This record gives sequence, C-alpha cells and structure tokens, in this order.
Amino acid sequence: MGQDDEVFLANEAQRQEYILNQDGVIYWGTENAVLAQPWDFSQFEEDIVDICFTLLDVGERHQDKDHTQRKNPVYICRTVAAMLNCDEFRGILTECGTRQYLNGTPPSKWLGSGPILRQWIASQCKPVRYGQCWVFAAVMCSVLRCLGIPTRVVTGFTWAHNTNSSLSVDEYYDEDGTLLTQDKNARVWTFHVWNECWMARADLLPEYSGWHALDATCQEKSKGPSFCGPAPVQAIKEGDTEADYDVCYFFAAINAKCQVWIQKTDHTLKPALGSTKYTGNNISTKSVDSERCEDITHNYKYPEGSFQEKVVLDKAYTKIKKLEATSSSSKTQFSFIPTALEEPVNLFIHLQLRNSLLRGQDVPLSIEVFNHSGREKATHLLVGAQSLHYNGAPVTQLWKEEFHFTLRSNEANNLQVFVPYSQYREELGQDHLLRLTAVLKDDDSYIYFAQEEIIICDPPLTIEFPENMVQYQPSTAKIGLLNPLTEPLEKCVIVVAGRGLIYRQRKYKLGTVQPKSIQQLQIPFTPTQDGPRRLTAHLTCLQIQNLKTYKTTNIATA
Repeated sequence: MGQDDEVFLANEAQRQEYILNQDGVIYWGTENAVLAQPWDFSQFEEDIVDICFTLLDVGERHQDKDHTQRKNPVYICRTVAAMLNCDEFRGILTECGTRQYLNGTPPSKWLGSGPILRQWIASQCKPVRYGQCWVFAAVMCSVLRCLGIPTRVVTGFTWAHNTNSSLSVDEYYDEDGTLLTQDKNARVWTFHVWNECWMARADLLPEYSGWHALDATCQEKSKGPSFCGPAPVQAIKEGDTEADYDVCYFFAAINAKCQVWIQKTDHTLKPALGSTKYTGNNISTKSVDSERCEDITHNYKYPEGSFQEKVVLDKAYTKIKKLEATSSSSKTQFSFIPTALEEPVNLFIHLQLRNSLLRGQDVPLSIEVFNHSGREKATHLLVGAQSLHYNGAPVTQLWKEEFHFTLRSNEANNLQVFVPYSQYREELGQDHLLRLTAVLKDDDSYIYFAQEEIIICDPPLTIEFPENMVQYQPSTAKIGLLNPLTEPLEKCVIVVAGRGLIYRQRKYKLGTVQPKSIQQLQIPFTPTQDGPRRLTAHLTCLQIQNLKTYKTTNIATA
C-alpha cells in the first residue's frame, strides 16, 4: 500500500489494529457504566474473503453500480453499507424490532461476523435474522477491513436517532413518570454503534481526510439511502453540515437537546422543568494494540459549554437557515433547537443512584428536593422505575412510590428508597436497563422532572488458563460461573470460541446452577496458532441471555 493510496495509514500499530486485528471489543451500557463485549471479526478466515467479494458483486447488481469504481473507498463504503440492512437488496441482516426474535438468532447471541456471513452465503443471500446496530457495525468492520479499508467500531452514548437532522428531540411521559411511545421514530437511544473508516477524500477539502463516520443502521431520511456516510468526522466537529455524506445527521444525533413533556390526563402537554438531556457523550472505541477503551468524543465535538461549541452551533444554524431559504421544499431538512423554556426558579430535584448493580440486588435511590422559591411549598412527588430497550423504547413500568410533603423556604428533603429485585426480576428486558424517574408537582402546578439510568449486570463468568501453553500441545482452560441469586439458574448452556484455540464454536450443557454456588467447567483444547489468542465464553439460561466474557493469553511457538 503506497503513501498515495487513499486509505494509507502511516502508523504501523494503527495498520495492525484497524486492518489486521481480528479480535474486537464493542462497547455498550450507559454513559456512566460503559461495558465491553467481545467480537470476532474473522476478516481473514479463508472463506470470508470470497464472501466479501460476492457481497460486492450482489450489491453492485442490485444497486446498478459499476465495478470499475472499486478503487474508490467512498464507493466501497456506500456499496457495503447499502447491503448490510436493506431487505430489498437481499441485504446481509434483518433488523429486529424490540419484541420476539422468531425463527432467528437474537442479536445478543452472535459472537462474531463469520457465522453471519457464512449463513448469508449458504442461504443464497437471504438476509440473516437478526441484527441491531452493533451487529451491523461489527459485520461492516469485518468486510471493510477484509477489503483493505482501515475501519473501527465506535459507540456513542445518549444518541438522538431519526431526528431527520433536527437539533431537538422530545420525550413524552405521563404524570406518573412512565415513558410513552408517542413518536416511534425520533428517540434518544441509550447507546448507538457505528463505524469509522480512514480515507483521503479527493472530492472534499484536504482537512477532511482521515476518519469518516459510516452508519449502516436504517435511518428515517427525507431523501437518499437509509444508511449514513461516509461523513468526515472533522466536518461533524466543525458543523460543516453541507459536506458529503450526511454530516448533518451525525451532527444532529450528537448535538440535539432533548426536552421532556408531561402528558396530562386530558392529553394536554406540559413542559417538564429542569430536565434537558444532552446527547453525544462518551464516544468510545477500542484503543490500538490493547483492550482498553479510548474516549474519542473530542474528535466529534468541542467541550460542552465552550466558546468553540457555541461558534459551531451558530455556524450550523446559519447554514441551515440559508438552506431553508433557498430550498423550494416546504419541509425543513434541518431545524434548530427551540429557545430554552422560561423556567421559574422555585424547586430543584436531584436523583442519585449507582451506575450499575449486580442482578439480584435491590436498587437504592436517593432523591433530593430543594425549595428556593422564598416561600413555603406543598409538593407531590412520584418516583418510578421502568425497564427500557437500548433504543429508547419502554419495556414495562415496574414500580412506583408516591410522597406528599411541605417544604419551608430554603429547606431540602432527602429521601432514600429501594426498588426491590422482586419488582424487576421478571421484566428486566434484554438490554438490562432501568430508567428511574421523579415527577415533582408544586402548588403552582409547575412540573419538575429528573431521570437516571442504571444497568443491571449479570453474575461473573471467569476464564482461567494454565501458566505456560505451547502450540500443538494439549491444554485445559477453566470456566467458572458464580450464581449470586437466591434462585437456581436453569438450563445453563455455555458456548466457547477462540481462533487458534478451538475450531469454530463448542457448546457445553451445564444444567442447573444452584443458588449461591460456583460451577466449574473444564475446556480441553490444543492451540494450533501461536501468539496472543482470545477465548470467548457466552452463557445462556432461562434467567440470563447475554452473559459474555473473554480472556487473551499468549501461546508459545512450538
């Protein structure tokens, strides 16, 4: 690869990571509790290279594209992105809703791209069921690395999805603090996963060369394909929303502000005070040559509240206004956040809880209400807990508690409450997210609102290797499962995988793991490859669906 190549990366360690590394880490969770899950990109396994070229052929046929353009990385990125999540193109994956995964594999069960790509080719290019954003991004990363484009998987927390480039997004709650699903399209996602690809752009300014954001998850767009990008990350940061491709969508998703509205029993809407939520936080990717998480938010935006951020937002707003003025269309493609609501400075409410908690524990919640109105206030407080999908869709309301109290001027009231495990154990949802809300009404009928999210973590799964392992010499790894719950874990199955350690995947049935006990599993294997090797274990049982762990060890050369 020469230096004049459009995808040339000068740094050797980065080339090793972003083209050659087959062991990935994908981040999920919440902005305050970033969790890691392993992914096997498998981009250089023998059959995967052939599948990637078949994928290009099929994509070009269905999109009426010309294969002589294959030397252009923008062309390759857009052709592959269109193939990932579009059934009409015989795309690779079917996006699932938030309910049942009928006749398919739940997205959380995939351990790598290889089985997905092999299933797609074996079924005569029928879409594989099912994928969600991290699966689309992971498979995209495999294909693009295989084709020689430096690519990484990126996760952003608190992401405004499907805003159609609007810089404001709304959330609607009822008076009990239950999240409503009025707007099925525009939502704030707890996290979202996309890709970055490294390329020079001959069609844009030189400063736009470098990392480009590419998102294969379907978007509701007023025009153009349902994927987004490649968008120069530098253009997103600078608010240069007219740069190709789809900079305005990424800009809105990480800069939109979220206003909360309370729907009263008569269906009128009232703005909730003190509840603005900011998007685009803790943008994370696996760091080069290590399994550490690297925060790259600064590549996408200037610090919150800084002078530069204000300049960029003003610039973006001005460009959009010009676009609207010259556009014949009456539909605005990009609208700005409305001016802040005039908030009466009367009451302050603050929620505090741990960022994550082990399954089986009650959720402790601390609520502080402060009255700085200068007079006595009679208040009504409703605290609730709701399980949530990662894409902002509610699962079910789990618990609520009501309080009435009077606060003197400048008086604070601190409340400690617990959401019992018995309330969330059956209805936690596949993403293990709980949203806790507090709705406070005063005697002037103003409504104040606060919200926090907590992730419920599964019990620990551990992997132990013997000290010295040599290529082609039989060895044994130990997997340990601790059940911290007061009930048994039933129908436990562990799937293990590890390139160079185990061929494809192996399944072990553990049966039932008793309460408060540890179960150990011996995994015999013979390493066929030397160097750093990763073993991944995935547990499913009646109570737990998405418990993954991984450990990397070094295999000595025979």
